Amino acid sequence: MELKLYTISDLTGILNLHPKTILRFIHEGKIKAKKIGRSWMVNEDDLKSFCHAELSDIQLPTPAPNYDTLKSRINVSAVIEIIEQNSAEASRISNHLLAILNSEKGSDGKSRYDFFYYPKIEKAKYIFYGSPEFIQKILQTFDQLCQTQGDFHE
Repeated sequence: MELKLYTISDLTGILNLHPKTILRFIHEGKIKAKKIGRSWMVNEDDLKSFCHAELSDIQLPTPAPNYDTLKSRINVSAVIEIIEQNSAEASRISNHLLAILNSEKGSDGKSRYDFFYYPKIEKAKYIFYGSPEFIQKILQTFDQLCQTQGDFHE
């Protein structure tokens, strides 16, 4: 069996890549190569491995999804904006939400909350990041707040 070797110049034509890109791939280990004298040489099997499906008939197995750890890998974010003329009211809401965040059990510190108040445009922005359960709890709190506010105005 004859061993076919490719130079960097050969690979630029085959892969349609700049020689410096090919050298970078070699240094990063993406393309296996051997230095013979002053030249880098890539054998045909290593080129096929790099090209995957384009030149190789070897199919890499697709990993099966791991649903057992899905809950621990999911994070959700939510942004809530409220037009609020009174910065004290925006801060009161923020303190209430901060109390919920601090009482959150089992979050392992993954839940996060940021609060911004923009007096020029009279807008409060509440930003949350955490588990789906945490975000659901926050949204339910806002829903209850809206219902309570509606009860006071009737």
